[in-house]
Amino acid sequence: MEVSTPGRAALLFCAAFLMLMIVIPLVYPYGSFVHLDGKAGVIDNWGKLMFADPLTRAVYFLGDLFCHEEMSRSFIINGSQMAFCQRDVSVLSGVILGLIVTDKAVFHLYVGKKPFLILASIMIITLAVEWGIESVFGVNLVAGRVATGILAGAGIALLLQYAVTKEYEEIMFGKEFDKGV
Repeated sequence: MEVSTPGRAALLFCAAFLMLMIVIPLVYPYGSFVHLDGKAGVIDNWGKLMFADPLTRAVYFLGDLFCHEEMSRSFIINGSQMAFCQRDVSVLSGVILGLIVTDKAVFHLYVGKKPFLILASIMIITLAVEWGIESVFGVNLVAGRVATGILAGAGIALLLQYAVTKEYEEIMFGKEFDKGV
């Protein structure tokens, strides 16, 4: 197994899920999925999704369970809100971009060094800072939410590739990973 194989599997899964989130609102009539506001960790909208097919219900169920799905903070496609909010969609997009960039076949980056861990941590922290600014000052920074979401997603991808590279190096080559950096 190549170092990139688990990263590529994660890339395929994330890309397929993002595509579903984009395509589903397009195949339903205009405005089919609206006013799905709720709380993360609570299934608020199951009854509103009963008309949909099982795959659509599964995607929107995950959004209902893991995201607040505020319509004012969601991307709108074909008059319907996406299953997840702008920040979550941006994080997923950032993970996809980060997995592409960190794939050795694409850019030949070796993410198995500690500076990548530090960089990934900083990238993820920007999301928390932006969220804090929005919460404390009561502002709605759509561009900031999207930008920091993508940045944090790319940081998550760096951490994922770091962990995969570390495991691979230790298993395949029997050497201690990341010494002396």
